[in-house]
Amino acid sequence: MKRVLYLYTFLLLICLKGVECLTNLQISTVGHAVLGLSDLELRCSYNPETGDDIYSIDISAELNGQYRTIVAFYPENRRKDGTLRMDGNYLNGRVTMNNPNQSSNVAVLIFNQTECIDETMYKCRVTYDSNIGTQIQESNATAIYVEGSPTFPDSVPSYIPLAGIEEGMSVVFTCTGNVGKPMGKFRWIVYRRNANGISIQESLYDNVTTTGLEMPGTCTFNGTSQLTLQVESLDNNAVVRCQVVYQDVPQGNLYKQTNMINVYYSVRNVTVTKSHLHDTFGPGRTTLTCTSDGNPAVRNEDYKWYKMSQQYTVIGTGSQLITNATVGESDVYICVAQNSYNGKTFSSNSSIQIKIGKTLNS
Repeated sequence: MKRVLYLYTFLLLICLKGVECLTNLQISTVGHAVLGLSDLELRCSYNPETGDDIYSIDISAELNGQYRTIVAFYPENRRKDGTLRMDGNYLNGRVTMNNPNQSSNVAVLIFNQTECIDETMYKCRVTYDSNIGTQIQESNATAIYVEGSPTFPDSVPSYIPLAGIEEGMSVVFTCTGNVGKPMGKFRWIVYRRNANGISIQESLYDNVTTTGLEMPGTCTFNGTSQLTLQVESLDNNAVVRCQVVYQDVPQGNLYKQTNMINVYYSVRNVTVTKSHLHDTFGPGRTTLTCTSDGNPAVRNEDYKWYKMSQQYTVIGTGSQLITNATVGESDVYICVAQNSYNGKTFSSNSSIQIKIGKTLNS
């Protein structure tokens, strides 16, 4: 082994001292190395001097810290097909070898399928006879960088707390999954929806950090991203989506999203309306209706009615109150609405004035 190394060093020094040697020896890549089916080519090209007799063209790969010959090519006059060397057996069944020919001094290693192990440094070495004897010349190194496509997130985004979410809380959403290589990222989209599931507002969170860990044997990164939202009442029924962005392009179909988020909020926007738009003249039946907003929604039995003149006496329950007013009876009617969640109770109220006048004689 040492004798071969000494011979190679000696022959290299001869070329450096001005003796005519094979020129323009280089190794280059054409196409893209994408995990799986590939169009990648590794090309070794050279220009022999007149009289040079090329014996073989070898490509070596850096494996476990050392360059090892993986494939050998031969010129047409040798009448030998390109062959895998022992250290290149891992390429068996997924590469094609094209020897150089008379019109092109290029040996081509075609990767029909690319694997993670192919991501390394490569050199090309030409062995040939010249007028000063056998010579070996080696190119500079080039690299193959294997890209991996992303996939769907692992699951719908998880979130904490999972239940009992109420307005004002900070909720942490987490998304994980394969974001490809070069490493992509996740972006977040929050769709606010009404009770019928129709989107009413869309918010994009595009600058949330994604951390990644390269997964051995996959040529891809497993990414993790967390979005923290301080939820409001408007976030009730919202859907939170985690979407993959790869090489700065959002991957339209690579996303997963939560079901509608349930956000509790206290009762509000209590309103009382009456069946007559104007004051009532003469005795008669008047219907008062109380509505409100809250989550959970106010139950029918949690609407309570009072009169200003009898503030502490409940005169009715339910979202509607039917009153038979008498002549001259006027009062302010109050509706109190109440909801409860997480061990807390909330209430809000609204009022309306009813005036009953005398009927005018014709």
